[in-house]
Amino acid sequence: MSHHDLKANQNLMISVSGIRGTIPEGLNPSLIADIALGFAATGGKRVILGMDSRNTGPLIRDLLKSTLIACGKEVLDAELAPTPTVKAAVKLHKASGGIMISASHNPPQWNGLKLIAREGFFFAKEDLNTMLASIKSSKFPLVDYRNLGSYRKIEAVKDHVASVLKLLSNTEQIKSKKYTVVVDAVAGAGREALPLLLEELGCTVIPLFCNPDNSGEFPRPPEPTPAALKKFSEALRKSKAACGFALDPDADRIVPGSAELGAINEEYSLPLSFLGLPEIKSLPKARPRGKIPFVVNLSTSTLLDQIAEPYGYAILRSAVGEANVVAMMRKNSSFFGGEGNGGIIHSKVPSFGRDSLLGAALILSAMARHDAASLDDLMRQLPTLFMEKRKFDLKQGADVREVFTRIESLFPGMNVDRRDGLHLANSEGWVHVRASNTEPVMRVIAEARNAANLNQLLSRAARAIK
Repeated sequence: MSHHDLKANQNLMISVSGIRGTIPEGLNPSLIADIALGFAATGGKRVILGMDSRNTGPLIRDLLKSTLIACGKEVLDAELAPTPTVKAAVKLHKASGGIMISASHNPPQWNGLKLIAREGFFFAKEDLNTMLASIKSSKFPLVDYRNLGSYRKIEAVKDHVASVLKLLSNTEQIKSKKYTVVVDAVAGAGREALPLLLEELGCTVIPLFCNPDNSGEFPRPPEPTPAALKKFSEALRKSKAACGFALDPDADRIVPGSAELGAINEEYSLPLSFLGLPEIKSLPKARPRGKIPFVVNLSTSTLLDQIAEPYGYAILRSAVGEANVVAMMRKNSSFFGGEGNGGIIHSKVPSFGRDSLLGAALILSAMARHDAASLDDLMRQLPTLFMEKRKFDLKQGADVREVFTRIESLFPGMNVDRRDGLHLANSEGWVHVRASNTEPVMRVIAEARNAANLNQLLSRAARAIK
């Protein structure tokens, strides 16, 4: 399959978020082998593999493994593992790269390849272009029979858990609380990893969808939206647990929950995690404001701004996508950041990307530090959020630029940011409209000071799209 075919295939999506496709229309054995060959051509000897629980995962893993061995690579298999675990393994094992087999929150007919470079960072555009150019030219680094690569399994989850625990400064304080925690793992990649972390922190785990029998089709919609998390909310209320955590299939995102509120808006995950950072010990009055920035994306709420500002932290905003957030964090020597969809990032954890285990640990750290018996105690101290996320199917052949022009004309006088779609903001709120990197849809996200202003922003934007 040529580079041109890759771009033309409607059942395949290629971006810095990886390569995703339906099976077999988008991703088929021939294409998967070509991608493995192209990946091998990007250099290095050691490659980490991992996968979520989709039933197409093992066949893709075996195709990748065999092709990489044919290129002389040393393949280390993390098996069922969260995306951040695989990223951490690339760094910890000093590998040249890695591939996580997952389509994240896409439905089960999809699967994908998240491509990881040295040090555990996702492929930048240059890395992706190098790989695609190799596929187009069919110049692959195959070796003869005497130089074939090797294969072995590794215990990447245990190493990842240890690295998260190492970051915390109050593990004994957390253990003393003996929190009861509901875990909804959607039978995915985090079904063993997150309970293991929680048990290390002295928690009693109430598992929901942590059973391998629920794999493949997923026991609930894979994206952890409020509508998908009804059973999670019920389990929290019924058990009166101190808190709960719900995951997406590859466990890079986390949604907190509580006995009173049920599933909590994912946007609260970042500010809650901030309150548990070991670096935040007290309210520092002498720190120059804005000296140390945090990084979030353009679609993230201003909750973190409101909570972190009194501590002297400024917030920078990047384009959407973990790779974009991490690139800005590295450029600005920022140690904390993430995405409002439940992606928590800390530079000192070897995953250095969206990490649900990190998020769970920091939220428990915040609860213990504030002597909270439950997450509800902590939530009462946080601002109210007026924010909504919608998505609209993109019509075939629709000109996204025309949509942006119509929307911009409906919001005169707002500050315009075109780094990622169209972001319009003023002191009263903001709206962000962009084509998704992972689905054929247009995403519209808005936040305002009150419900009336929020509805006005959303209705105007929707009018321009329909």
